[in-house]
Amino acid sequence: MSGVKIVSLDIENVKRVQAVSLEPAAAGLTVIGGDNNQGKTSVLDAIMVALGGESKMPSNALREGTDKGAITIELSNGITVQRTFTGRGSYLKVSGANGHGGQSLLNEFVNTFALDLSTFLGASDKERANILMGLIGLDLTPLDEKYKKLYADREAVGRLATRAKAHAEAMPFDAEAGLVPMTPTDIMDELQRKLAKNAANANLRANVVRVQESVEAAEARLSSRRKRVAELRAALAEAETDEANEQIRLADTRRDLVTTQSNAQSLQDEDVAALKAKIGEIDAANARVRKNLEREKALTEAEGHKEEYAGLTDQMKDILAEKQRLLEQAALPLPGLGIADSVLTYDGRAWDCMSHSAQLRVATAICRAIKPSQGFVLLDKLEAMDMATLREFGVWLEAEGLQAIATRVSKGGECSIVISDGMVEGVKQKKEITFD
Repeated sequence: MSGVKIVSLDIENVKRVQAVSLEPAAAGLTVIGGDNNQGKTSVLDAIMVALGGESKMPSNALREGTDKGAITIELSNGITVQRTFTGRGSYLKVSGANGHGGQSLLNEFVNTFALDLSTFLGASDKERANILMGLIGLDLTPLDEKYKKLYADREAVGRLATRAKAHAEAMPFDAEAGLVPMTPTDIMDELQRKLAKNAANANLRANVVRVQESVEAAEARLSSRRKRVAELRAALAEAETDEANEQIRLADTRRDLVTTQSNAQSLQDEDVAALKAKIGEIDAANARVRKNLEREKALTEAEGHKEEYAGLTDQMKDILAEKQRLLEQAALPLPGLGIADSVLTYDGRAWDCMSHSAQLRVATAICRAIKPSQGFVLLDKLEAMDMATLREFGVWLEAEGLQAIATRVSKGGECSIVISDGMVEGVKQKKEITFD
C-alpha cells in the first residue's frame, strides 16, 4: 500500500499566508514559487503545524493583524485535518471514514522527519549515519572501534618504522669491509706455536745462567777444599777422594756448560711482530664489519615495522570489507547508500560531496523508510537546483511514487503556483473560512 499523501490543502491567515489553496500532484514535485518573504515557506510551516502537533507549533501562528486563521488538509486515506487558530489558542479536528480522532491518529502515519526534512539535512555526519544504521538495524560500532584501534596501532608502528629506517640510513656503510667478520684462528695457532718456541728458548738461556752459577759454586768449593787440605791432613784421604769427586763433577758440569753454551748460541727467536700486526688489522676490520652489521640490524628492524604496518593495514581492509558486506546485505532504503568512516555516503560520495539533488534524494528515501505510511515530504528552498537537476529530482520522485511539496524563489514555469503577499497570484481570494 502506498503512503498517505496530501490531496488538497487550504490555508488562511497563518504566518505570512493570507489565503492559499493547493492540490499537489499525487506523485512527483509540486513547486510553490515566488519572491522572498512572500509566504512560500509559511505554506510548508502550515502543513507541519497541522499534522505535526504541538512540537511544530510556533509561538504565534496567526498572520499579523488577524485574530483567526485555519488550515484544512485532506489526505488520501480519507482523513481530513483542520487546525484553527484564535487569540485564545489552537484547535485540532481530525475526521474521516472511521470517525474522529486526534493527534494520536495522525502520529500513526505522519513522519516528523518528512514534515521537517531540514532536521535531517542539517544533522551532523554522525547523526545521519546513526539514523540510517538504526533504520536498517545494523550496529557497526564494534567494527568502527576495532578499526580505530588498528589505525592507531598502525600509526605508532609507522612512526617506529620511519625512525628506524632514518636511523639505519644515517649510519655509515663500509662497502670494502662487507658484512662477514674475519676469523684469525690459523694466525693465532701459528702465533701460539712461535710464542711457545720462544718460551722454550728463554728457558734454555736461563739454564745457561744456572749452569754458570753452578760452575762458579763448584770452583768456590774446590778452593775451600784446597785450603783445608793443609789443615786437614788427618782427613787427607777422604779430602782427596772428595777432591777427585769434585773434579769429576766439575768436569761434568763444565761439559754441560759447554754443551749449554753451544746450544744457546745456536738459538734463533721467532719474529712475532708481523703476526701481532695482522691480528690488529683483523680487529680493525672486524670493527668495521660490526658497524655494518649494526646498520643491517637497524634496517631489518625497520623492515619488521614495515611488515607489521602492512599486516595492520590488511586487518583494517578486512574490517572495511566486513562493513561493506554487512551494508550490502542490509535492506538499504536507496541503492547506492553506504557508511564509510561513520559518514553516510551515496554512490561513494560523502554528504558534503553530494549535489543538493542527491542530498534531497537520500533524505527523502530515508524519511520514507522511517515511516512508509507517509507518502509525502516537505522541501524548502529548492532554488539551489538548476532546472535540469530539478527535473531529474522530480522524475525520481514520480518513479518512487513519492509526493514532494517544495518552495523555490522563482516565478518560472516549473512552479505549480506562485505566491505574492501571502496569496496565489492570479487567483481571487476565497471566501473567509467559517469556524465551527
